[in-house]
Amino acid sequence: MTHTPLVPRTHADRIAQLTETRQRVLLLPAEQAMAAILKHPQPAALVHSFPEEELHFLIHDIGPNDALPLIALASSRQWEYLLDMETWSRDRLSHQLATRWLQLLLRADPDRLIQWCYDEKLEYLEWYLFGNVELIIREHDQSSSDFGDGFFTDDDTFYVRMLDYPVGTPKEERAKARRNEMLSQLLHRLSGFDHPRYQGLLLEAMSVIPAETEEELLRLRNVRLAEKGFLPFHEAIGVYQPLRRGDLAARGKKVFRKIALEADRFPVPQMATAFLEGDNLFVRALKGVQEQHVIQQLQAELANLCNQVASADQAVIRARDQLKAVVSKVSGYLGIGLERMTAKSDAEREINACALLQRHLLVDIFRTGFAGALQLKWTAARWRKESWFQSQQLELTFWDEMWLGLLGGLLIDKPKFFDPSGSVSHYREFQTRAELAATKRGLNQVVAVDQLLQQMAPPMQPFDQVGLLTYKNLLLTLWARAWLKMAPLDQTTKIVWIALGPFKTFFASLWTQHAGRRFIGNEKKAEFLTWAADSSGLPPADLSQRLGTVFEALFAEMEHELAAVAVSRLDPRQVHHFLIR
Repeated sequence: MTHTPLVPRTHADRIAQLTETRQRVLLLPAEQAMAAILKHPQPAALVHSFPEEELHFLIHDIGPNDALPLIALASSRQWEYLLDMETWSRDRLSHQLATRWLQLLLRADPDRLIQWCYDEKLEYLEWYLFGNVELIIREHDQSSSDFGDGFFTDDDTFYVRMLDYPVGTPKEERAKARRNEMLSQLLHRLSGFDHPRYQGLLLEAMSVIPAETEEELLRLRNVRLAEKGFLPFHEAIGVYQPLRRGDLAARGKKVFRKIALEADRFPVPQMATAFLEGDNLFVRALKGVQEQHVIQQLQAELANLCNQVASADQAVIRARDQLKAVVSKVSGYLGIGLERMTAKSDAEREINACALLQRHLLVDIFRTGFAGALQLKWTAARWRKESWFQSQQLELTFWDEMWLGLLGGLLIDKPKFFDPSGSVSHYREFQTRAELAATKRGLNQVVAVDQLLQQMAPPMQPFDQVGLLTYKNLLLTLWARAWLKMAPLDQTTKIVWIALGPFKTFFASLWTQHAGRRFIGNEKKAEFLTWAADSSGLPPADLSQRLGTVFEALFAEMEHELAAVAVSRLDPRQVHHFLIR
C-alpha cells in the first residue's frame, strides 16, 4: 500500500508544512539541500518561506554561482536583502560588488530583474549607471563618428559607453571585462523592455548627485536591516553597554502576542536556534518554554540579537561557521546573565531562568551577562595603570604564559576568556559564570604578586640585561641569591646571574628524598615564605592566605620540570625558573 503525502487543508497547515520542510532542508549538506528544494512540489513557495537571513546563508553554502536556481526562485524581498548584505562595504556602496550581484540576478532571471529594476530599484540602478556609463545624445546634425570609440546605441540617438578606469593586475582586468559584458546585456534588455523608460532612466542617471543618492539608499537599507537587528554600528554597539542586575526591573516586561500565523508574513529565522549547543543555563531554560507562540517570538528575538551583535562587531556573516560563532557568543552571555540574575535561587534555577526569558528582553539579559566580563576588564585596566609592573615599563611577557594569556584577554576592547586547551585559538568568548570567576581569581593573584614585588622593591636596572624575565625567575633568583648570601642588588650591580657552581649548592638543598621520590619539602617552602615576608615587610600569614596557591603551583611546576635532574647534569639553558650562567 502506498501512502500519499498529506494535503494541507488550511493556510495554517500549509505554512506549518513549509516550516517543517525548511527545517529539514537546513540540516542537509548544501548540495543535497538545493536538490531537496528543487524536487519539492512547490519549490517557489518553499524558497519564499525562508527568512532572508537563512536563504542568504544557504546560497553561500552552495556557492552563489551554483545557487542560481534558488536565486531565480527567491522573492523580491529576498533579492533586496541579498543586495543589502552583499553590495555594501560598511556605509558605502561598492560598484564592484554591485556588478557581481547584478550579474548573478541577470543570469538567474533576466526578465524579472528588468521589471524589478524599473518598478522597485530605479534609484539604485541610477546610482550604479552614473558611476559606470557615459551618455551622449546625438543631435540631428552630429555624426556618431565624432564621439570616439566604445559607444553603442539602440536608437541612433542615445549613445552609451562604459566608463574606463585604470587596471593594474590581470584580476582587475578580468573584473572590468565582466562589468562591461554585464552592463552591455543589462542595458540592451532595459532598452528592449521599454525604450522610452530606458531613455528616461539614462537621462536621470546622468543627473544624479551620487553622494545624496547613496545617503538616501543607505538610510532605506538601514531601515530594512534594523527590522532584523542589523543596526548601524553606532546604535548596535549599545548591545555591549553593561546593565546591572538591579536596573532590569526598570526596563519593563516584554509582551508576547498570541498570533499563531505571524510567521505567514515574516518567517521566523530558526538557524540561530539550530546552532545552540552546550548545556548553559540559557539553553536549559529555553527547553522549559512550552507555548508555541512564545517559542516563535523568542526565536525571532534571538536571531535579531545575533544580528545586532554581528553589526556591533562589524563582522561579515555569510557562512554557517561564522553564524555559529556569533550564536555561541550570544548564548554564552545570555547564560551568564541568567546565572547572575538567579544567583540566589540554586534550587529552582532552571524554572526561574525560564520565567526570566519570558519577562525580560534577551538584549537586556545579554547586557547583564556581558557586564560581568566588562567589570573584569575595567578592574584589570585600573590595576595596570597604577601597578608596579607598569611603573617598571615591563612587557606583559613578565607574567609568563598563563597570566600573559589571561591579561591579554582582559585588556582588549571586548574581553575574552583565555583557554590554553583551544585547538584553533587560545581565546574565546566567556561561556559561564564559573569562567568569569576563574578569571577573576587569576587576576587577583596577578595583583597580589604585583603588590608583593612593589613591597620588595627590587632594583630592576640590573635585570635589563635578562632576555626573558618573568615574575617566576625574578622571585626565585632573588630567593636563591639571599640563600647563598650573595651581595644585595642595587642600581650599580652589573651581574644578576647566579654562577652555575654556587647554584648547584642551592639546587641540592631544594630537594627531599623519600621512598624513591624527589620533591620540595614543606620546610623549604616555609623557608621561601619567610624570605618573601622578610623582604616585603608583609606578615607571613597574610602572604600565605593571598599567595599560598600561587607559591604551591610554582613549587609543583619546579618539581615537574627539575625533580629528575641530577645536580651534576644541570644545564643552565634548560633551567627556566632561575637566572643561571
